Amino acid sequence: MGHRRWPSVLAAVAGLVLVVFFAIRAWHQWSYAQRIDSGEVQVENLRGWMTLAYIEKVYRVPEAQTRQALGLPSTGFEDRSLKDWFEATGQDPATGRRKVEALILQATPVAPSTSSP
Repeated sequence: MGHRRWPSVLAAVAGLVLVVFFAIRAWHQWSYAQRIDSGEVQVENLRGWMTLAYIEKVYRVPEAQTRQALGLPSTGFEDRSLKDWFEATGQDPATGRRKVEALILQATPVAPSTSSP
């Protein structure tokens, strides 16, 4: 391959990498939007800094229930955040977040749909 082709080959590879990168980002955004539209995710404000007591107060999920779902001790370390719990127990944050989201969705009553005759 001559020296003249290297820049075009590098440009093509860089372009392909950018296309793949943005395609993956778009897919993740689309997937997240589908979860929101289906009602699966209604707790997008759940953050790593939140403590179990805070989640109990805001989302009405008993702390004991959250501890059980995450496999945490029944008492102690009340000031630990979700992020700290996930790090301390070696849990994948995405998996732990899905468990907490599921608890929140179970605790949140779904409003009945009203249809007009």
